[in-house]
Amino acid sequence: MTSNDPLSCRRALREIREIAAVALLDGAQMSEQEALQTIGAIAGWVAEAGSSAPEDCGDVIRRLDALVGSTDIDDMDDRTAMTLFREVTAVIQGRTPTLDLEPVS
Repeated sequence: MTSNDPLSCRRALREIREIAAVALLDGAQMSEQEALQTIGAIAGWVAEAGSSAPEDCGDVIRRLDALVGSTDIDDMDDRTAMTLFREVTAVIQGRTPTLDLEPVS
């Protein structure tokens, strides 16, 4: 997958959905923080390349990048990470997040 591929956004969004689904499984080996870091990296990469992204996919990626992109996930406590993860899954599912987070310094 290259950033110039017009299908990159859809592929990236599919990967993001799979990562979120794995993190939601009972007994998941992936924590919310790990999922957020991976989702943030993918969304940031696609947002940078964004010119070839279809509008519907590009909008979701931009929203994910805005939610996770500049957040210092390593400094989040578990509760804040879970709240952000719920917001990310709301965006992935096409719902409007309620974003009730305090900034993390």
